[in-house]
Amino acid sequence: MAFVPFLLSIQNENSFGKYLLKTLVVYSFTIVIGFWWTGYYKPIAVLVCLLSQLLFLNLTFVIHFFIQKKIGWQKALILLPFLWSLVEWLTQPLPHNLQVLHLGYTQANMQYFNQIADFSGLWGLSFWVMMLNVLLTFSIVYRTQKYLFLTFGWLLLAFGYSFFKIQISPKSAIGTANIQTKVSLIQTNIDSYLPLDSVVLNQTFEQIVSLSDSAVRTQSPDILILPEATFPLALFQDSSLFQFTKNAISSWQTSVAVGYSEIIDNQRNNYKNKSLVFTPQMAMMWDSLKITPDQIKVYEKEYGLPFMETMPYLSDYPSFQNRILVGGNEPHIFNYLSSKENIFNVALTICWEQTYPQKVAKLVNSGAEYIALMNNDAWFGKTPATKFLLNITKIRAIENRRSVARCSNGGLSCFIDPFGKVYGQIPWFTPNISTNEVLLVTKKSFYTQHPDAFAYALFIAFVLLLSWFYWQSHQNTSK
Repeated sequence: MAFVPFLLSIQNENSFGKYLLKTLVVYSFTIVIGFWWTGYYKPIAVLVCLLSQLLFLNLTFVIHFFIQKKIGWQKALILLPFLWSLVEWLTQPLPHNLQVLHLGYTQANMQYFNQIADFSGLWGLSFWVMMLNVLLTFSIVYRTQKYLFLTFGWLLLAFGYSFFKIQISPKSAIGTANIQTKVSLIQTNIDSYLPLDSVVLNQTFEQIVSLSDSAVRTQSPDILILPEATFPLALFQDSSLFQFTKNAISSWQTSVAVGYSEIIDNQRNNYKNKSLVFTPQMAMMWDSLKITPDQIKVYEKEYGLPFMETMPYLSDYPSFQNRILVGGNEPHIFNYLSSKENIFNVALTICWEQTYPQKVAKLVNSGAEYIALMNNDAWFGKTPATKFLLNITKIRAIENRRSVARCSNGGLSCFIDPFGKVYGQIPWFTPNISTNEVLLVTKKSFYTQHPDAFAYALFIAFVLLLSWFYWQSHQNTSK
């Protein structure tokens, strides 16, 4: 209900200057609250967030002002939820959009209200929240039972759908899934700001190996999942690193989802962020079958953090970290075997890619039975940054009705079920292991199959309602 005071304040506002000043103040304040944690990395990052996000976040209310001038406050307010969600949907793919402030993410912890995401995606959650604000505003202004009933009905709609999916008929969301795979998350805790020298490399390897070895000996998982860029070296280009990895996986007899960085151009500091599922079968047969690296299916991170990994609109220009992520575009699905010879299908995705709803839907449509998310969240310390990203991960799980195994260096590493419930969480900035069963799902949600359908429906409804309201206003003016 946070928008209610603002919506009330613009009821009789006719000056665009005063209106714009209100929105700029509100959004400037919001952005500082939403992104102050970026200053943990670099103080200038807060200013970059403010300047890069302010204009297009304010776009919805700028358009709303001119609609209100044409058709009046009440009718324009009815259209606001449609407009809000459409602007979020249209601006989401923009290269400079940090996406953390999308309205729907505020409902990530409201498990009994956010299950509509499996039908509408994030855009439906944003629509629902803004419409609730509009109905509450009307209830205050008009003080009629009609709007009180509509507000209650709007709450009941989301609650009823969520309660049905979670308590009454979970099979309608996830099918008859009952197969599980045992997964171990390996959370390291190495200071991301330390120079990448031999001491840091040794510390990193020691943590990875000791934790992985402990997980294999004590938990017997089907797969180990390591954080993003586990190895800051090119796995297949560094012969000693590759031999060590191959021998370790062969000895463990356990598949490992491992990430690594690969420099493409030293002079320009171009690099690729890669990951793969390295199976014991591949490790054991590598030499006898004379396997070469180019024959191995590897996933390449497609989307990087704007300004830090990529420079928006300037793909050949270094980011503020003085590097350029060269992105891939193939949604690989990896297979691995359990000790009982069951075949499991997992999609790997890396860090900031979780903020792209269509990206995750594409992975699930490609055959993923669950998602392994490999993160590097340690840059921002114990700030809201990691919690924001965890909320985003929850919505991706609900949208696609897929379990997510979320592994991060420093945390927050955890498991998320297809209904957005977190379990098996490791305390952040603690080197540790979490081993749990992960439910495999093959049923695809409506959103997964049609990720843009709800947005298209909103667009059609918006155009029809706007035309009808404009015609009504024109008729009233003529009379």
